[in-house]
Amino acid sequence: MNQASSFTDYLQASPCGVLILDQAGTIRWLNPALEAMLELSAEQLLGTREEGFPFATQRSLFKGPGLHQLVGPGISRERWLLCSEAQPESADPEAHTIRYFQDLTEQVRLQEENQRLQQQVEELAITDELTGLANRQALTRALNTQVARSRRYQNPLSVAVVTLLQPGKTGQIADEVILAVSQYLRDRLRWVDVIARWEHNQFIIILPETTLQDASDLMEKMLSTFSEMVLPEQYTGVDLQLQYGLAEWHKGQDARLLLKEAFNHLAGSDSRTVSS
Repeated sequence: MNQASSFTDYLQASPCGVLILDQAGTIRWLNPALEAMLELSAEQLLGTREEGFPFATQRSLFKGPGLHQLVGPGISRERWLLCSEAQPESADPEAHTIRYFQDLTEQVRLQEENQRLQQQVEELAITDELTGLANRQALTRALNTQVARSRRYQNPLSVAVVTLLQPGKTGQIADEVILAVSQYLRDRLRWVDVIARWEHNQFIIILPETTLQDASDLMEKMLSTFSEMVLPEQYTGVDLQLQYGLAEWHKGQDARLLLKEAFNHLAGSDSRTVSS
């Protein structure tokens, strides 16, 4: 690598990893920065080529330009290396290809962390802080979607409004009780159902592909063991009631009218109340 040696001295101290391949794709030179990135010494790599390369984790050296992930045996921590490539004007066959590697590990990790935080922010925007259930905003979106689907395909759709009552109590029901009841309700729903916290002590359940009769049967089954619900120790023996009203979507209704009908049934004589 006679002609290449004239500039390798300048690359020796480069913070960027540098790899030189000959015309046959054999590694002829690399600098200390690349040794550190790969966690391999020059002695282990010089003279090797892709065919029969003994280090599977670092095989991406031969893939060419792009973002490469190094993870696996022989690597103490996951790394992301951005590779660029150049063919020098020199006719030296031992310096046919020069590849430059920039360690972007921290940038990739920061990007992943930002994405995770963004996801958390988005989840907080549609999640009730106390119960982890959908909030009003998420419920409205989901119900609009289900109503549009029923309008298009004429699929049955029902909605339940559930209110938690504590007879004889003035003021708000304790958060610990609200949380316990929310978990009780969520655990007894089907995977297709959506439950949201609407008010402090009120929940709305979307029941896709469900007629009014099936919704009534489902609610009765779901609440049949309400008296067996386990409350936090300090609230054991507290008298609780669940009151619910149901409505089924019919042609001409939008999400707002469907909810209004369910609330009307909750307030009317056709509501149903169960006690703990």
